[in-house]
Amino acid sequence: MKRILFPIALGALALAVPLLSTQDARASATATCKTNSGAVITINDPNTCHFETSATCTQQCTPANFDATCSTSCTGSAAATCTNSCETSCNVECTTKPATFTCKDYCQTDCEAGCMASCTGDGCSSECSASCDTQCTQKCQVHPGSTDCTTSCHDCCDGSCTVQANIMCDVSCVSTQQSSCTTSCGTSQGGLFCDGQFIDVGAVTDCNFEISVTAKGNISTSCAYTPPNNGSGAAAAGLVAVAAAGLVVARRRRRTI
Repeated sequence: MKRILFPIALGALALAVPLLSTQDARASATATCKTNSGAVITINDPNTCHFETSATCTQQCTPANFDATCSTSCTGSAAATCTNSCETSCNVECTTKPATFTCKDYCQTDCEAGCMASCTGDGCSSECSASCDTQCTQKCQVHPGSTDCTTSCHDCCDGSCTVQANIMCDVSCVSTQQSSCTTSCGTSQGGLFCDGQFIDVGAVTDCNFEISVTAKGNISTSCAYTPPNNGSGAAAAGLVAVAAAGLVVARRRRRTI
């Protein structure tokens, strides 16, 4: 596959895709955006990027829709004292009750207890529950009766203690994102959502787009485009342009099949 770097304007980007398309043309794209808080957000399908307004927008201002931003903004490491204590208790329970022991359940219980002890504020309960569920699902292998207690407990405790190390950052991040989301929803433009996640346009500093276009025969290309670092407007416009470009190819392909 030939790779071409196009330092082109967003308007030209939207026009380039249909020129390369044929009957069997396909386009795909990803975007990696940075924010002024240090978060790096990967958007797997910019075609999903759209603005929501009014009530339908504010209904989506929920903690689950801020994961993409907050998960990369809060990067504290699990404390050794936490993991050591957790693993010791986990191994005891795992080896004494192998038939009923479930690693994820242990992780959830340990995580929420430690999380609530480390957290202050009104949002702690819901954020602890959500963060623990996410981390324990990702880290723990659910194998009731597993004899590999050491590995299972190590992985689960890492998830539990990582939540505890980042909970105050998470609570602060979610609060900030919720405020930004609600404010954006009240404007005429509305809030930007990509992959079901809220994108705080005002905080985006730049985005890097990877666009691939494949057509029947030998026509195959991809391009990368980084908008000038001149504010959030260019990044937001870029996401919309990439989405529009993908839709043009999809619609043209449907008309020609």
